[in-house]
Amino acid sequence: MKVQYPLFSQVALAQDLPEYNLKRGNVATIVEHYPMPEGEEDGYSLEGFDLPNVTIEVPASQIIPISQWQQEEMILAKLRQLSGARLLQLQDYLDFLLQKEESEHQSA
Repeated sequence: MKVQYPLFSQVALAQDLPEYNLKRGNVATIVEHYPMPEGEEDGYSLEGFDLPNVTIEVPASQIIPISQWQQEEMILAKLRQLSGARLLQLQDYLDFLLQKEESEHQSA
Protein backbone atom coordinates (compact mmCIF):
# COMPACT_ATOMS: atom_id res chain seq x y z
CA MET A 1 0.00 0.00 0.00
CA LYS A 2 1.39 3.37 -1.00
CA VAL A 3 1.62 6.19 1.51
CA GLN A 4 0.36 9.39 -0.04
CA TYR A 5 1.24 12.63 1.68
CA PRO A 6 -1.33 15.42 1.30
CA LEU A 7 -0.41 18.51 -0.70
CA PHE A 8 1.03 21.34 1.40
CA SER A 9 1.94 19.00 4.26
CA GLN A 10 5.39 19.32 5.74
CA VAL A 11 7.84 16.43 5.59
CA ALA A 12 11.47 15.82 6.47
CA LEU A 13 14.14 14.43 4.19
CA ALA A 14 14.93 10.80 4.97
CA GLN A 15 18.45 11.12 3.55
CA ASP A 16 20.99 13.73 2.50
CA LEU A 17 20.71 15.33 -0.93
CA PRO A 18 24.28 16.58 -1.45
CA GLU A 19 23.54 17.95 -4.93
CA TYR A 20 21.31 20.55 -3.23
CA ASN A 21 23.40 20.82 -0.04
CA LEU A 22 20.43 19.47 1.95
CA LYS A 23 20.67 17.15 4.95
CA ARG A 24 18.52 14.41 6.41
CA GLY A 25 15.89 16.07 8.58
CA ASN A 26 15.58 19.27 6.55
CA VAL A 27 11.91 20.22 6.39
CA ALA A 28 9.97 21.18 3.25
CA THR A 29 6.40 21.48 2.00
CA ILE A 30 4.89 19.16 -0.58
CA VAL A 31 3.63 21.20 -3.53
CA GLU A 32 2.95 18.43 -6.06
CA HIS A 33 2.31 14.69 -6.08
CA TYR A 34 3.17 12.43 -9.03
CA PRO A 35 1.25 9.15 -8.72
CA MET A 36 2.91 6.23 -10.47
CA PRO A 37 1.54 2.87 -11.64
CA GLU A 38 1.45 -0.02 -9.18
CA GLY A 39 4.96 -1.29 -8.49
CA GLU A 40 6.59 2.09 -9.08
CA GLU A 41 7.40 4.73 -6.50
CA ASP A 42 5.36 7.93 -6.34
CA GLY A 43 7.18 11.24 -6.60
CA TYR A 44 6.80 14.60 -4.88
CA SER A 45 7.86 18.18 -5.51
CA LEU A 46 9.14 19.95 -2.41
CA GLU A 47 9.68 23.63 -1.67
CA GLY A 48 10.68 25.72 1.31
CA PHE A 49 14.18 24.62 2.18
CA ASP A 50 15.72 28.09 2.66
CA LEU A 51 16.31 27.93 -1.10
CA PRO A 52 14.25 30.70 -2.73
CA ASN A 53 12.44 29.77 -5.93
CA VAL A 54 13.78 26.20 -5.89
CA THR A 55 11.56 23.15 -6.27
CA ILE A 56 13.08 19.72 -5.73
CA GLU A 57 11.57 16.49 -7.01
CA VAL A 58 12.10 13.36 -4.90
CA PRO A 59 10.77 9.81 -4.76
CA ALA A 60 8.47 8.98 -1.85
CA SER A 61 11.21 6.94 -0.14
CA GLN A 62 13.27 10.12 0.40
CA ILE A 63 10.69 11.81 2.63
CA ILE A 64 9.19 10.94 6.01
CA PRO A 65 6.62 12.56 8.29
CA ILE A 66 8.18 15.12 10.63
CA SER A 67 6.86 13.20 13.64
CA GLN A 68 8.71 10.06 12.50
CA TRP A 69 11.94 12.00 12.01
CA GLN A 70 11.64 13.52 15.50
CA GLN A 71 11.02 10.10 17.04
CA GLU A 72 14.05 8.64 15.24
CA GLU A 73 16.23 11.51 16.47
CA MET A 74 15.09 10.94 20.08
CA ILE A 75 15.97 7.24 19.79
CA LEU A 76 19.38 8.03 18.29
CA ALA A 77 20.12 10.46 21.12
CA LYS A 78 19.40 7.70 23.64
CA LEU A 79 21.55 5.22 21.71
CA ARG A 80 24.51 7.59 21.86
CA GLN A 81 24.34 7.44 25.66
CA LEU A 82 24.70 3.64 25.86
CA SER A 83 27.94 1.82 26.59
CA GLY A 84 29.45 -0.54 24.04
CA ALA A 85 28.28 -3.57 26.02
CA ARG A 86 24.69 -2.26 26.15
CA LEU A 87 24.79 -1.52 22.42
CA LEU A 88 25.73 -5.16 21.74
CA GLN A 89 22.84 -6.34 23.92
CA LEU A 90 20.50 -3.98 22.12
CA GLN A 91 21.71 -5.22 18.73
CA ASP A 92 20.95 -8.82 19.75
CA TYR A 93 17.49 -7.80 20.94
CA LEU A 94 16.78 -5.88 17.73
CA ASP A 95 17.82 -8.91 15.66
CA PHE A 96 15.38 -11.00 17.72
CA LEU A 97 12.56 -8.50 17.15
CA LEU A 98 13.25 -8.33 13.42
CA GLN A 99 13.17 -12.13 13.12
CA LYS A 100 9.88 -12.17 15.03
CA GLU A 101 8.48 -9.42 12.78
CA GLU A 102 9.50 -11.35 9.67
CA SER A 103 7.98 -14.61 10.86
CA GLU A 104 4.71 -12.86 11.78
CA HIS A 105 4.65 -11.15 8.38
CA GLN A 106 5.18 -14.47 6.58
CA SER A 107 2.40 -16.20 8.52
CA ALA A 108 -0.10 -13.40 7.82
